[in-house]
Amino acid sequence: MKKWLLAAVAAVSLTGPASATVLTLENITTNGSHDFTFTYQGTLGPDEGVRSGDRLIIYDFLGYIPGSIFTPSADLVATTELVSPSGLVTPGFDDNPTLTNLVFTYVGPDFRNTGGPFSPFDFDGLGARSIYGGMSQDAFFTRSTKNNPDGVPGGSNTAVYTLGQVTVPFPAAVPEPATWAMMLGGFGVMGLSMRRRKRVLRVTA
Repeated sequence: MKKWLLAAVAAVSLTGPASATVLTLENITTNGSHDFTFTYQGTLGPDEGVRSGDRLIIYDFLGYIPGSIFTPSADLVATTELVSPSGLVTPGFDDNPTLTNLVFTYVGPDFRNTGGPFSPFDFDGLGARSIYGGMSQDAFFTRSTKNNPDGVPGGSNTAVYTLGQVTVPFPAAVPEPATWAMMLGGFGVMGLSMRRRKRVLRVTA
């Protein structure tokens, strides 16, 4: 896990920036105490499509509530795992074997996998619930399918791998010890001031 950031994404495609998938946090919904829904949105690049078996992984989704992962499409199977077999993680991050990874696997017909490039394709409605409502940064991984040029080695129907960063759950911020000291000191000064004020009021009454 990295320091607190909002939904910034730094996607790095292993086959060139034109192919990179972008993934961001769409929103966080509070369902109750220790129950927060994280919903994600993304975009397939102009050179990207998908074939059956292509995957999106959000690493180390802290505080995952079992059974809460969701997807809006029957063409996407939503599962979880502790260690993802791809072995590809954004530099500076790791795949913590004690934390849940969210996995979305495409099982539908070929989509945009030849004849590209196309306009970017937006998707949303993926996510899961966590006991934590704070935010931090961790890694995501996608394996999609290149859609051009047709009939050329390394062209259409070859794999595209994208690594990036995305917002994931994290415990809410707790004030630093120095901040607590300042707050307590402030309360003490306020209390002393109020006592003095009461004393003055008694004397002048």
